[in-house]
Amino acid sequence: MRIRVLISAAALCAGLSACVTPAPPDSVVGDYLSARLAARNNDVEAAAGAFSEAQQKAPGSLEIRRNAFYFRLAAGDYDQAMALAETLARDENAGDGGLARAVLGARAIKDGRYAEAKRLIRAARTEGFPTPAANIIEVWAVAGAEGEEAALEELRAMPGDEYRGFYPLHAALLSENMGRMEDARSAYQLAVMAFSGSAEIEAYGEFLEREGDDAATRDYYELLASQDGYAHFAGLAGLKRLDDGRRPQGPRDVSPAQGAAIALYSLASGVLQDTYRRREAAEEAGFRVGEADYNISLAMARLALYLDPEFDDARRFAGSILNVYGDHEEAIKALAMVPSSSPYYEQAQIEIAGAHEAMDDTDAAIDTLLATIRSQPDSVDVRLSLAGLFASKDRHREAAAVMDKVIADLPDDPRPTAWRYYVTRAASLIEVDEWKRAEADLKRAVDIAPEEATALNYLGYSWAERGENLDEAFALIEKAVALEPTSGAIIDSLGWAHFQLGDYEEAVGHLERAASLEPSDPTITDHLGDVYWRLGRHLEARYQWRRVLELEPDEDLAARVREKIVRGLPALGETKS
Repeated sequence: MRIRVLISAAALCAGLSACVTPAPPDSVVGDYLSARLAARNNDVEAAAGAFSEAQQKAPGSLEIRRNAFYFRLAAGDYDQAMALAETLARDENAGDGGLARAVLGARAIKDGRYAEAKRLIRAARTEGFPTPAANIIEVWAVAGAEGEEAALEELRAMPGDEYRGFYPLHAALLSENMGRMEDARSAYQLAVMAFSGSAEIEAYGEFLEREGDDAATRDYYELLASQDGYAHFAGLAGLKRLDDGRRPQGPRDVSPAQGAAIALYSLASGVLQDTYRRREAAEEAGFRVGEADYNISLAMARLALYLDPEFDDARRFAGSILNVYGDHEEAIKALAMVPSSSPYYEQAQIEIAGAHEAMDDTDAAIDTLLATIRSQPDSVDVRLSLAGLFASKDRHREAAAVMDKVIADLPDDPRPTAWRYYVTRAASLIEVDEWKRAEADLKRAVDIAPEEATALNYLGYSWAERGENLDEAFALIEKAVALEPTSGAIIDSLGWAHFQLGDYEEAVGHLERAASLEPSDPTITDHLGDVYWRLGRHLEARYQWRRVLELEPDEDLAARVREKIVRGLPALGETKS
């Protein structure tokens, strides 16, 4: 079940300095314009500073004060954010979607002023603060003031069936606080089925560990480890704890502040996923989407960390957003605080390496990954990231050597997810002209994951491009297309394989479909131009090649396309001069 997270227009406007508002006084125009530019470029720290400067010079400007508050919160400047929230909460025209009162309510919960927290959160909800998070924060305020039993009754009475999937985790936490372990078990299981966020997945595993059910716990963590994303990391960390004999001691005792932090983090994650899906859909439709705006999610993650400074996943989450924003130094600071005992440690280190690489410090990126491997020698994902880094720098022999270790440590009957290790090594082996070794890896990938479209496609395409095993090659690619019929990349492979064999009439339909599915992909667009040229449709070919240059291709592809726009493709049988 996917929870629909609702943000009011007013709440969103609080985070967007481009909203239509009266112009600031002339005396602060410079600071205001600097703040808006920083906000547009997702420089959260600079925006917070510039809006604060403008606010001090024009304390009567509501729009500037609202933005100063919002960006101070997103930057994690809690004291200044709270002070500004107090002024906004006193203004009936604040227009912040209830965010100021929600922040003050969080502070009240942290300080143990639960009745005040409940009043503030209810007011925030009426002003537009998202209902699921507001409901849960209110429940934890009740828990602090009246106890878990009253909180559970409040939770059961909460209206809105569309939000029900958001509630089971908190019912589980409250039940376990009360020692009702069977009720807690049922609620944890429902939470995993209903929402399946990182908080739900991790909480149920830790519950099984505390209960001492080793067989069920291992089965659960092995299932998680076979998946992707945060489930994978949580599963690996859980298995390591079991192997090391480090079981949590005693029942979990979640405070109202920690419970509210989990609610805010779930809101942050839900909003980010929704924003990402919308951006992805727009990109697939060929629209330019501009810079990502995850400020609401960042602000909620910061507020969760204010309530629970030990919330490792919220810290990793905030660091990830800062990395996306290009604020790599701040991202490194946040991610470096994730401890090695956390299930998110390896992921945090991978992202730290990515931040170093984005700052053109490849040596620091490599050193980060190597240090993590030394401290976490069984970390397959860190090795996979190191191999990818080497490959991106054309250091393919080093990339293959890293994967040699990963593959050597695999059991005789590896999990199907191991296909990616073989494909990764094969890709680098192809680059250094070790085709036979690469072919063996690709065959092994298909053997262990016969329903994995990427593995099927990679082997089939490689054979077709080389003119080998053509019947089997096309069978593999066609199976990959059947498994993922909306994958533009895989359909492109089928069309390009036909192109390589000179079957242009067959190729063009597949390439047109691939381009319609992924209109913003420069490589697919380039292939479509090539097949149009071979079919004598030269005007259409040049149109597609010009589109490639609009899609920000890498320099090698851009150079080839510029030459084709001028010269076209060489005649069949000719070599390019």
